[in-house]
Amino acid sequence: MNAPRSTQELAALFDLPAPERYTLFVTEVLEHGQVWTLCAEDGFVAFSDEDDTDCFPFWPAPELAAALADDDWADCRPEALALDIFMERWLPGMDRDDRLVSVFAAPDGSGMVVDPLELLADLEAAQRARD
Repeated sequence: MNAPRSTQELAALFDLPAPERYTLFVTEVLEHGQVWTLCAEDGFVAFSDEDDTDCFPFWPAPELAAALADDDWADCRPEALALDIFMERWLPGMDRDDRLVSVFAAPDGSGMVVDPLELLADLEAAQRARD
């Protein structure tokens, strides 16, 4: 695994437009074989979008997830999920439960919220392109 990023590197990543962060997410999670989310004692974090749909946030590295562990999520810590489990169980399960995925959210609230099967298709396509 790469060394943790500096504060300046984190800020530069969060300043990228959401579509670029999405692409970076796909690339990095395939490279490292895991995704990161935030977890508290009572479970994984989620928020509701403007349509009151549950959204679960994921990041490509622990320090990126930790950057959002403040305010409402101050009691949370980064938690890794194996990419194969994420792709085989989490994303299909989130689709069945009518939940969405927030990909690489930034502290300012920007990010892409996508259908879990859309993210799964993008991950699979990128995986095939690497093979």
